[in-house]
Amino acid sequence: MKRARFLFILVPLILIISCAPKTFVKTLEPTWATTEVRDDISYEEAWNTVVDTLVKDFDMEVLSKRDGYIRTNWLYTWTGEVNQRYRVRVTCKFTPDKEKLELKSEAEYKGPGGWTRGYDTRLLSTLKSDIMGKIGRATR
Repeated sequence: MKRARFLFILVPLILIISCAPKTFVKTLEPTWATTEVRDDISYEEAWNTVVDTLVKDFDMEVLSKRDGYIRTNWLYTWTGEVNQRYRVRVTCKFTPDKEKLELKSEAEYKGPGGWTRGYDTRLLSTLKSDIMGKIGRATR
């Protein structure tokens, strides 16, 4: 009687744990950055400039010119590659007198147990610089 021979090759299982980007800051309430709209720029021009700046990288989820409110959809490619475990979005709102623009970046990192909330420092800094340079100056 012939015996069957089995060869077992044990391959180590490598668990790849993706980490949040270094620019991710965990927080429950992201910080708002404020930019004062220059006197020589109308609300119409400021609104159009902010929307134009955002649509270059984001799809829009909410646009309300009358209320001065903008929120983008979640973007999964902010790190330069598609990452289903990390997403960012932006919210902008003009003050009721339309003299200031407040903006915040939100970021979420999906770790064990669900999404962890925070913001992305690089995104906030980039947007603040881009928008400030076009419509105003920082007040805070």
